[in-house]
Amino acid sequence: MTTPKSTRYSSIALVGASIIMVAAAIKVKKSCIASAHIHLETETDGNLLCWIRRVLSSASASRDDINQTRIVKGGYESLIGNTPLIYLPHLSSLLNNNVKIYVKMENMNPGGTGKDRAARSMILAAESKGELPRPLNDDMNGADDCHVQNESQSQDGTCSKQSIDNSNILPDIQVAIKIALGNTKTHGIVIEGTSGSTGIALASISSSRGHGVIVVMPDDQSSQKREFLERLGCGVVVVKNCSISNPGHYVNVAKQIWEWIEVERKFDGWYWKLLLADKSSGVGNTIANGTPRLIKAAFMNQFENLANLHSHYMSTGPEIYEQLNGEVDAFVMSAGTGGTIVGVGGYFKDQWWLDRKKGSTQQRSPPRIVLVDPPGSSLYNKVKFGVAYASQMSEQKLRRHRYDTLAEGIGLDRITANFGLGCTDITWRCGDKSFRRTIDAVLNENTTKISTNEQVAEESKIIDDAISITDQQAVYVAHYLLRHEGLFIGSSSAMNIAGALITASSMPSGSNVVTVVCDGGQRHTSRFWNQEFITEWGLKWPGRESDRKNSAEDENILKVLGIGERQA
Repeated sequence: MTTPKSTRYSSIALVGASIIMVAAAIKVKKSCIASAHIHLETETDGNLLCWIRRVLSSASASRDDINQTRIVKGGYESLIGNTPLIYLPHLSSLLNNNVKIYVKMENMNPGGTGKDRAARSMILAAESKGELPRPLNDDMNGADDCHVQNESQSQDGTCSKQSIDNSNILPDIQVAIKIALGNTKTHGIVIEGTSGSTGIALASISSSRGHGVIVVMPDDQSSQKREFLERLGCGVVVVKNCSISNPGHYVNVAKQIWEWIEVERKFDGWYWKLLLADKSSGVGNTIANGTPRLIKAAFMNQFENLANLHSHYMSTGPEIYEQLNGEVDAFVMSAGTGGTIVGVGGYFKDQWWLDRKKGSTQQRSPPRIVLVDPPGSSLYNKVKFGVAYASQMSEQKLRRHRYDTLAEGIGLDRITANFGLGCTDITWRCGDKSFRRTIDAVLNENTTKISTNEQVAEESKIIDDAISITDQQAVYVAHYLLRHEGLFIGSSSAMNIAGALITASSMPSGSNVVTVVCDGGQRHTSRFWNQEFITEWGLKWPGRESDRKNSAEDENILKVLGIGERQA
């Protein structure tokens, strides 16, 4: 079949235009015009635009800059961050208020989610504190950093020859522990309770750094996530999804595993025998009295670990701020740990108060930070009314094993340390990084000085408002985005974009609203993008060809979200 001339010519013209723009950028660089800026905006080819912007950005950096900022030890880690921010032209055009909706494509991180940022931050923090051995690509390898001690040593380093009974540990947990111990090259084990995405990020980064990984995840997640984790060499434990007050909650199980390995030292003997049997391990049977303490295990505890929030304050927030030249009017985001919404939101508000002192924010209000919450989560009520409670938590409705939403990785029935900072009153001062100062105080770093010359401007929280999105609305939005924007997104991303559209409908003209595409739909084909699964949940699968009336209703996404009919 012959390609029409018009199509061929259009393609040639498009490629030719791209080459000309790239060449122009290189020429600008060679001419040493450092202040040159090329702004491109199109509503027809968002993917090409992102590609061109990335090439132009690369061309504008010197070779020395690239060596310093883009090449990081470990190929995986060098790809984390600097994700594109794209404009959604069709979705924005549904509103008549000239508000633009942008999405930060965090699914373009190497692990497919923004969890790469938090995972890297938490692992680096654990290594710097000595909770994990040094990585393989460091100047000192893990073997030089381990604790080799015998029973003649002090109480904190004693390794007893007494047999340890592990019969109380379930077989599947023992298998997961032994898989991780068999894969570690540093004697370090990373342990985490996660819905999957954080585990994938931790496993990928740990693989490049030489650590083993154990992931405990709830059974309401897609099968693709578990399979991915297993292929990354993780020891995977799947438990029933339940309240955090239940000892069987995936976070509590992960902490218990950490205690068995790190505190009670239940697997030191097994690991030593494994090393002795492996001639390539480089150890010899030189210790006759007791078993050496080689293993270092670290519980990441992403929900309470402020290295999570800190990573987004230091990277995600600044990237978005720079990409929109500081013109961010609203940031809309769901919360799993709360690290992204609070870290990014806190950065935006700090920058607004800094810019206000410079006089550059006189025409703009402080950015609105809006939480998007799924069914069964208590975070909506915490933001709106100050009480962490959801109707699904009532005694009459509480399920033994909770499955209140099909959205994965978001929504909680408790307030975490990361999310809690977003609900705390912050004292804002013009020209001062007030939230950064709060983070440092909590982390006992106190690196940001308070300017005594600045008067208190106001007190307010990071998170200003909350929106509740139903599972059915998320399904509609995901299908709508696929048909009209070409984006194949997961459940939490669908809720984010639904919340962004609702927020955008009430923003002043000319505002910029930003949200996040957390991950792609490829990880959700067994649940969120499975028609049989959706209908079994009692939800409607959009766009059925056999039902023309319902298909027409699906197209009116504003009505689905309760915004109202589209205005001409």
